[in-house]
Amino acid sequence: MKVYKVKVNGKVYEVEVEAVDEVKGNIEAPIKKAEKEVKSEGSNDILAPIAGKVLSVKVNVGDSVKKGQTVAVIEAMKLENEIQSAFDGKVKQILVSNGDDVRNKDVLIVLE
Repeated sequence: MKVYKVKVNGKVYEVEVEAVDEVKGNIEAPIKKAEKEVKSEGSNDILAPIAGKVLSVKVNVGDSVKKGQTVAVIEAMKLENEIQSAFDGKVKQILVSNGDDVRNKDVLIVLE
């Protein structure tokens, strides 16, 4: 082990550095899921209001949905968030599955 002095923002720190054997390997970026095709005008989309993991989808394609009905549950920061429809309609397309990670404003469900 070697000891080095490092200066950070005017303060001096002593750090110990240990040499390790070089290991060859490949670093690979995570493979993204294939983007699901969205055929929608955008006015009847139910969007994720928060980033998180989809715990459950409460509707199926062809189901009728009423305004205020829970259509999915997303876990974010250890809290379960019920996603409710903002309008009435019929489920045309479901773009997420249980366990999917979603970002804020991702399309979850398309109604017609």
